[in-house]
Amino acid sequence: TVPEPLDETGLVSRDPAPPTLSRRGALGMVGLGSLALLVVTAGQSIGGSLRGTALLAPHGRNPGPGPNGFQINKTARSVGIRARDIGPDWRLTVRGGGRQTVLTRAELERLPRHGSALPIACVEGWSTSDQRWEGVRLTDLAALVGLGEAAPSVFVESVQSHGSFRAVALRDNQVRDPRSLLALRVNGAELSPDHGYPARIIVPGAPGVMNTKWVRRLSFGESSWPV
Repeated sequence: TVPEPLDETGLVSRDPAPPTLSRRGALGMVGLGSLALLVVTAGQSIGGSLRGTALLAPHGRNPGPGPNGFQINKTARSVGIRARDIGPDWRLTVRGGGRQTVLTRAELERLPRHGSALPIACVEGWSTSDQRWEGVRLTDLAALVGLGEAAPSVFVESVQSHGSFRAVALRDNQVRDPRSLLALRVNGAELSPDHGYPARIIVPGAPGVMNTKWVRRLSFGESSWPV
């Protein structure tokens, strides 16, 4: 590299310092950075014994084996979810179009069940493989308050009482996607508390923070906290 020629603006130094990095050096830094990123993320995709090398994965939050044995972004305990919050007294409130209905989990289980194979892609930089979710379509829940296939956006609220993303607004096209569920089961088993029991949102193409866990209220046609 050589200094730029002098110009009339005075923006070019008359005595520039020598270059500190060559073009070859810059390319080398980019290559080393890409290699380092591969090293710290490969274990996340490959799994098994290499899982511990995935520095961007959620270490210290081991989900254990079985159908619920895939990554989590936050545990029930870490956000203050108590056993009584998600126990037999839990209820789901569905609002919209001036109507409201309240459902127990047993009543949710009796609604038409559908499945979706979708991953969780977390903003922390990790993602899961596809998991097999089962639950009630958001459009079917909208139909309970008279909205059905014309379902508008929905404001989703969690039992979680503090912290970020305890509520989220989903657009109408997300609600109407047949893969969008209020999930009750995953991989053939009930959701674990850490994966959102008794019910959680699963929506295609949305980051994990929008797949709200421990859902307690769905307000169709709302985009913020209902009054």
